[in-house]
Amino acid sequence: MAWAALPAVAGTPATLRVEYTFDRLTPVTIDPPTATTGDLTGRSHLLTLSGNYAAVTGPTSPAVRFSPISRAATPHKADLNPVGREFAVTVVFRIAGDTSGISDTPNMAQKGFYGDVGQWKMQLKPDVASVQCRFKGTLDARLITSPVTGVDDGVWHTATCWRSGNQVGVTVDATDTAVTSSVGDIANSRQMLIGAKSLSSAADQFAGEIDYVAMAVGDGAAAVSRAGAVSR
Repeated sequence: MAWAALPAVAGTPATLRVEYTFDRLTPVTIDPPTATTGDLTGRSHLLTLSGNYAAVTGPTSPAVRFSPISRAATPHKADLNPVGREFAVTVVFRIAGDTSGISDTPNMAQKGFYGDVGQWKMQLKPDVASVQCRFKGTLDARLITSPVTGVDDGVWHTATCWRSGNQVGVTVDATDTAVTSSVGDIANSRQMLIGAKSLSSAADQFAGEIDYVAMAVGDGAAAVSRAGAVSR
């Protein structure tokens, strides 16, 4: 697998930094609608869902449908910044409608914005319904597009954005795509966002269902971030 390359910082086994299954949502307010769900890693990254979201049936357990305008957010903590280390972010998702007419790039998961000094992000390339990963650090920025297209087919898919050694890549289901790129340290002070970047605009809104989100940092991060998705 592509992530078997030498890790960015050797000798530190990967651990999950955040993990959400959306199996239990705790309502907070009715108008506007908000709810929270816990971080299964025990690191207390409480996730707050806001806007036009809904609990739905996932592949084996509850999931969340995001519709305009809605998103989920957890406050900034430094352990969600991979800095120079190997890391990976995995999302299990389903899109039931044709995305070819969408003019922006729906955001699935991210920490940091385009103009920040550091960003990791998973987004949809809607014209062909493929997954893209953006990595921006102190040395470079790279956008990688998976060759897997047509993920708007109503089927559950597993996507991972990852860095290992001097490679960054994207894995969709069992297909790996990687490039050699030393992007440098990735860090910012933004909150981690799922589903959209804003609650004041429908731009870049992900309109689909998400059943699982996990981030891992350390040697073997991609496999660790995907481990909980196997049973989803």
